[in-house]
Amino acid sequence: MRRRPTFINLLLIKLPIPAISSISHRATGIINFFITIPTFVFLFLTGFLLDESNSWDANKFNLEIKVLISVSLISITYHIFSGLRHLIIDFSNYGHEIEQARASAIVVFLFTFLLSFFLITEVW
Repeated sequence: MRRRPTFINLLLIKLPIPAISSISHRATGIINFFITIPTFVFLFLTGFLLDESNSWDANKFNLEIKVLISVSLISITYHIFSGLRHLIIDFSNYGHEIEQARASAIVVFLFTFLLSFFLITEVW
């Protein structure tokens, strides 16, 4: 008799940090494609935030724009650092063991937090 498929509740499974890093790298890729690229194209290539004299228009730089830029900066920052991590794992012998993968994922999260903090303080 064949065993039936088991229902796995993804909300109850405790994923390891390298798995969370890999999944969030894919999620930020989707965010970059659907949010970051259109945001930067709309805001900077169309000159939306500029007034007639080509200086920043503070009235248009409202909460929604700041949130869009902040989410975009966090997403692109994480995606770049995680992409570099994946390239190092792919092209070297580092990161194939669980301890190395865990350490590199923690470093990526730490670098992303630090750089995002400084970038977002410039936005707000």
